[in-house]
Amino acid sequence: MAMASGQLGSGKSMTTNALGAASRFVAFHYSAAQVAILGGSRARGDELSGSDYDIVLLFESVQNGAWREMVEFEGQHVEVFAHDLDTLAYFCHAVDRPSGLPALPSMVAEGIVVLSRSPPALTAAREIATETLRLGPRPLDTATLRTRRFVISELAVALRPDRDRHVLLAAGASLYTSLADFALRAAGRWSASGKALPRALTTMDPALATRFETAFTTLFSMGDVAPVQSLVDTVLTPYGGRLRGGYFMRAPAEWREG
Repeated sequence: MAMASGQLGSGKSMTTNALGAASRFVAFHYSAAQVAILGGSRARGDELSGSDYDIVLLFESVQNGAWREMVEFEGQHVEVFAHDLDTLAYFCHAVDRPSGLPALPSMVAEGIVVLSRSPPALTAAREIATETLRLGPRPLDTATLRTRRFVISELAVALRPDRDRHVLLAAGASLYTSLADFALRAAGRWSASGKALPRALTTMDPALATRFETAFTTLFSMGDVAPVQSLVDTVLTPYGGRLRGGYFMRAPAEWREG
């Protein structure tokens, strides 16, 4: 079978192939599903040859709870996100909004419908997802902002020209994720994880995304810490700057054994 791949001629042809594979997968494994939605890069048409298939399934009821699993099908990996309307609403409101990572509502709201045996269920699911995206992530409170500034400041201290290269790599990798997430969440924007972080930064501020790419490429290729240190100050300054001395956080008194 001709699977979607980065070698095909157009995004449209890749998406068409992906929809065919997704439809066969749902029919073979989950014929009881009311709704199936293809999300992620396969739906956008910008996948690579090894990209997973992300498929949200909606059932009338998942009495034992929602689930997520990875399945192999026709030589490809398919990641399944299985819900009913109640679990979908819970994950959108109680998991994704606090985390700031809108993976599930984005797939439901922006993905391509593969199967719809219940138009009302599809409509309700998309209303839940769209409203979640509209509301945005829950704002970071003052204490959380301070803690994140402290963590970023500590990571930045580790970036010194006299450090071993492996220390620069480890600290730099952690700092990229922490700093990018802070830039997005502090601005009230949805964040992202892994390979989706650069795209989220670009959506918010293309110039800032370019600075991230340039600064961390310079760090990892040349060991030059200056561009990243400058970037840290650019991101943190509007929220009070770096924070080390004076940081204080008390644990809840009930956090004890015995």
